[in-house]
This record gives sequence, C-alpha cells and structure tokens, in this order.
Amino acid sequence: MSSVQLYLDLKGHEESLESLIQRVIEVTTPPAARAVHTLDDDLSLEVVNGLLAYDFVYDVTIADELDSVLATGSKPRPVSSTRWITAFIAEDSRVYTARLSIPGYGDSVAGTIRFTVDIDVVLAPFFDRSGLILGAGMLRNTLLVLFLFFAFHLMLTRPLIQLVKEMSSIDLDKPGQSRIKYPTDHRDDELGELVTTTNKLLDLMELSLAKRRAVELALRRSEEHIRQIIDSLPVMVGARNKDGNYIFANKALADFVGKTTAEMQNCHVSDLLTFYLNDVDRLIEIDCSVISGEVESEVLEENFRSIDGNPVYLQTYIKPIEFYDERVALIVSTDISERKRAQFKMEFMAYHDALTDLPNRVHLVERLEHELRRAKRHGYHGAVLFIDLDHFKTINDSLGHPVGDEVLKQVAQRLQRSVREEDLVARLSGDEFVVVLTVLDQDLSIAALKAAEIGEKIRAKISEPYIYDEMELRVSGSVGVVVYPDADSSVHELIKYADTAMYQVKERGRDAIEFFNTDMADKVSQQLLMEGDLHRALEDQQFELYYQPKIDCVTKAVVGAEALLRWQHPVKGFISPVDFIPVLETSGLIVDVGAWVLTEACKALELWQSKGLWRADMRLSINISPRQFRRKTFVQDVSAALSLGNIPDNSLDMEITEGVVIQNVDETISTMAQLSDMGVSFSLDDFGTGYSSISYLKSLPVSTLKIDRSFVRDIVDDQNDRVLVETIVTMGCLLGMNVVAEGVEDEEQLRLLKKYGCHSYQGYLTSPAVPLDKFEAFLKC
Repeated sequence: MSSVQLYLDLKGHEESLESLIQRVIEVTTPPAARAVHTLDDDLSLEVVNGLLAYDFVYDVTIADELDSVLATGSKPRPVSSTRWITAFIAEDSRVYTARLSIPGYGDSVAGTIRFTVDIDVVLAPFFDRSGLILGAGMLRNTLLVLFLFFAFHLMLTRPLIQLVKEMSSIDLDKPGQSRIKYPTDHRDDELGELVTTTNKLLDLMELSLAKRRAVELALRRSEEHIRQIIDSLPVMVGARNKDGNYIFANKALADFVGKTTAEMQNCHVSDLLTFYLNDVDRLIEIDCSVISGEVESEVLEENFRSIDGNPVYLQTYIKPIEFYDERVALIVSTDISERKRAQFKMEFMAYHDALTDLPNRVHLVERLEHELRRAKRHGYHGAVLFIDLDHFKTINDSLGHPVGDEVLKQVAQRLQRSVREEDLVARLSGDEFVVVLTVLDQDLSIAALKAAEIGEKIRAKISEPYIYDEMELRVSGSVGVVVYPDADSSVHELIKYADTAMYQVKERGRDAIEFFNTDMADKVSQQLLMEGDLHRALEDQQFELYYQPKIDCVTKAVVGAEALLRWQHPVKGFISPVDFIPVLETSGLIVDVGAWVLTEACKALELWQSKGLWRADMRLSINISPRQFRRKTFVQDVSAALSLGNIPDNSLDMEITEGVVIQNVDETISTMAQLSDMGVSFSLDDFGTGYSSISYLKSLPVSTLKIDRSFVRDIVDDQNDRVLVETIVTMGCLLGMNVVAEGVEDEEQLRLLKKYGCHSYQGYLTSPAVPLDKFEAFLKC
C-alpha cells in the first residue's frame, strides 16, 4: 500500500511539474520574443533572471533564429542526498525548449528559449512526504507483526512445539505404545485432526512393523537355512560381478582361498587366487559374456596350485543370476582333482609300463611315427636300438621274479641315464627294451657312428653288476640297431629290423651290437612270405611226416623211430626244415603244426598196430616245441590225441630240449608226470648243448638221453668229443636211461658208440628220414 501511494504521489508531482512548466513558458515566452525581435539585451537578461528565480531552474539560454545567444544565465545546483534516488526513479535534470514567435509574422520563428530543470529540487517535497509515509508504514507493520506473532505463538506455535516434543519422544521400535495428546482447546480444529491422524498413523506403523518383523524373521531364517545349505555343500559357490569382484562366497570357497566369507566380499579374483594357473583376464571376459547374455552358461576347468604345491583341478559352471539389484555371474566349482589324477594315471598306464614306468609299445609307436615324420621333414637321421637281455631267464628261474623285476628296474634306470632327455627309452615286454635316438646327424655315416657309440655305452652300462640283497648279479645285452629314415620303412618295419639285428647278435654269441643290413631285410621279407606260405601249407595239408628209424647198436634191429616234419611246396618244391622250422617258432604256428604232428603220429601208430608191425618195446618220438609244451591245455591235447584210436600202450615218446626244462622246472616236472601216467615217455634232445641240466636229471621223468650230432660228427678225430660222448653215455647208463646217438654216418662212429655202451643210434648210416610207406619196409625186415 505504501508503494502504491508513493507511486501515485510521484505521478502527481510529475503532472504538477509539467503544468508548472507550461505556465512558466506561457509567462516568459512573450517578453523573450520581444527581446529577440528587438535584440534587446536587457530585456533578455531580465527574462533569464526571472526564470532563474525559480528554485528548480538552474540554467537558461535565449537565442535568435540563427541560434546566436542573446542572454544566458545559470546558478549552482544545491547539494542533495536524494539525487541518486532521483536518477534511479526519473532523471537527474530535464531540458525544456520553447519557440519564440512574433505576433503578426505568422508561424515564423524568431528564436528559442531553453532552460534546464533540476528534477531533484522538484521532487524534494515528494521525498519529504515519502519519508513520512514509509515511517508510518513501517511502524504500522511492526505493530501488526508483533500482534500476529503473539497471536500465532499462542494459537499455533506453542501447540505445535508441544506436538513436536511429543513426536520426538516416540519410540520408533514401538510406535503403537506412544500417543500424542490433544492441545488445549484444539481438539476440534486442524491441530486436533493432525493429532488424531498422527495417532492413527502410529497404530498403522505398529502393525506394519509387526508384519515387517515377521517377514524379516522368516526371511532371516530362510536366508540362514539357505546359507547353511550352501555352506554345507561339497562344492564351492560364489558370485562375481562384471569387474571380477566377489559379492558372495560360501564357506567351501572361502576356506579354499584361505579367507572368511566376510573377507570374500568385494575381493577381486586376482587378489584371492594367488595360485590360480589360468588367465584371470580371460576369466573376467567369460564372466562378462555370461552376465551380458552373450552365452547362456559356460563350463570350464580351472587349474590351481595349493599352498603345499600340489595341483588342484576344479570344474566350474558359470551362469547368470539376479543378485538383489545387480546381474552377476554365479560360480559353482567342483573339485575334480581325484578324477583328474585317476585320468592321468589311466593315461599314464595306457602309455607306460607298470613295472619300470617306461613308455610302452603304444607310446613307442606314436613317438617313433612323430620322429620319423620330423626326420624326413628336416633331413636328419636318428636310430632305433632294440635291446634284449642275455640269460635273463636264468635270474627269474633261479632267484625268482622279484629279483628279476628289480634287475629290470635298474636296467631301465641305466638306459635313461645313458641317453639324452630328448631320446626315448621304452620297454616292449619281458626283458626287451627299445631306445629311440633322435637328431643324430644329417650325414648317414656320422649318425650311424653316433648310434654305435651310444649303443656301446648302453651295452657297457647293462653289463655292470647289479647288487640285490648283497648278491652281485650280472647280465649282458644284445643290441640291434637300425638308422632311420630308411626309404619308405614304416615304424613297425623299423622295430622289426632292429629286432632282426638283435637276433643276429644272439646267433653270433650275444653281448654285442649289430646294425641291420640289406641281407637282414631280405631275410625278414622272406620270413614274412614264408609265414603266409606256412599258413596255407597247414590249411592245404602240404606237410608230411617222415620217419627216421632208430637202430640197436648191437643187434642192428629197429627199436623205434623219430617222426620228422617235411614240407613239399607245390611251386617251390621241397623246403628244408632248417628254413621253415624257425619261422614256425617265431610266428607261433608251431603250436598248430605241433598238434597236427601229434595227431598224425598217433594215426601212424594205430596203422602200424593194425598191421602188426609195431612191437611193444618200440617207441615213436616226436619233437615238442617249448611254446607247445608251455600251453595250459597241452596235457588235455595229448590225452585227446591218444584217445582217437587203438594206439599201442607206451609207444609215444616226446623229445624236449634242455631249454624247456630249465625255464620252469617245477611246472615242467608236473606236466611230464601227468603225461607219463598216460604212457608217454620223454627223451632229452640235444643233451649237452644247452644249459647245464644234470642236476635235474634225477627228478625229471626222462627215459632217454639223445647225444647231439655235433658231438658224434667228429667223434673219430676229436678227443674232446669222444670224452664228452663217453661221459654222456656213462652218465645215462648209471642213471638207468636209454642213450641214443644222432647223426651216425659211418661204421667207425658206430664202433666207438658201441664201445662206450650207447644203446641205439639214428643217422644216414642206416637211413635218412623216409616217408611212411618206405619206413614200413624197415618194420617188416
């Protein structure tokens, strides 16, 4: 209201000023016009002074039509403290100009009168009145505010303060037990409504809190149960965000990394898994891809190294879940260390020998195939060494398999120490080892020389004594060597070639090194072809039994015969037993062929029995191979053959070598005893050429000793052979055995044998081995 009043007063002053100025102009214009027209300076000056007499005019100027000043005057402006207000609400001064015209001259201008008005002087009365108005307004307003303050304090503020104090004292945990009191005389007004509403709100809060406490209790129990379940799981459960920070971990996971579940929160995966062997950055990338939905889930194997250095393997499943207001990756890890170790063990066992932990045949073939390809690609040579221990069976048979196993372990260790790390040492079976030498040289001759040097080193190491339970054992090794790559030879061919070279060493006396050569390759090739021919020979009945008579040294009568295997090839003709018998032995066909020989010999005995050609004291001998003799069903096979027909009792004799006897004496004696009960007699063939088995003769059910033809051949000229033959005959007679000499070709040999007391002989002196029909002629004599 004061502002409006002041505004209207200001407008009134401005209108009064304009009205006053118009009257001043009307009064001063005529004399000023005459003064200009008459150029009366005194009159002009009087007009000027007359205007300056007004306190609000401080500058006046009268000029003619050419703007030449006739009179002017001014006075200083008074000092005022309100001048700045004047400048703010209006202006500091205002200039008025009026045209001077002379009556009777029309509208022509004779000159101008111009004067400047001090607005601040004009508004001085306004400012005085404004001060009074503002002072009165301030006093009125102050009194009104004080009145309202006390009124509101009594009517509103004091009750509100009381309400605030009571509200501040409310127990927020038990809001229903608190009540707001009604202010005095305010029960039915807005304050009363506020108190009523507040009390209702407290009741609702109490009810809501009770429900919330019940829900929280149920949730807490549920979370505790879930936490107990998760913590009791035998798997590691956790949750990671996209930054790789754990926001949750169960006890199994926390224990695994050596922390508590509380310490796991907000720990980065790289800080926790000090022994983590996988790429942490890659793990975070997988988490992000799962969280973002690029993949639904991820399964991976994680590798760790525990504090004690043992490897730990986890199979981890990663799936996205909503965890509160964040999407994170759920991590579920299962310890698969035992399964991994079992898998590694199975893989190791599949590729390694159980006794020596050396690579086995499967590993050898795969590695050798790789080395063969690499050698061809890079143009260098390597070598394959096939090593067989000499007389190793003697240790097994005399000292037992535990001693033999210990020797094999020491041999394996010596072989590994004799070669480089990049070379391979493998055990094939029994006492057979293979060494693969890699990257020897690009020059074949130099590579062969290096292979020979390493082979000699290996042979020397093997020949060093072995100490077992204060016993000093010695074995030697036969080493066959083949250099690769060789033309288009395969891995199996290389091993076969090295094996062939090793057998060449065996034939030449053992404990040496032999390189595979072209002759050996031809021999192997011929042997493979012969194996095929032998299979067909058995199927097509190309075999035939020949019989060499055994003659009494004194009476010259036939006392028996030896059945000998012969092979008439339909294309190649007659093939010597010297050529095909070893192939039968190495290929395993000797078992089937031996069974055929047994059957045919029994048929011949039955035939001769039916013709009355076979006497009761005669024996038909057949040769039994070691492999055939060692078959578990050998006794049953012989029994079945004997029961096929009417075979004379005690007419079948089996010739076995000393090698069969020495391998497993107890088993050999058991087998021979069972066959002896069936009427089968035994002859010890090639006696004196193999192992010394004299100590076993007294316990073996052997009825005949056969003197090898190598002793008989030079008996006439060689004193040593005569001594050996005489010793064998004497020993056989003292033991009550029959003695048969092989390879007797002249009368002088027969005379000496008769002199020493030999019972019978066989050889070209009487007859070579002949077919069935020709042998019957001897029986009829």
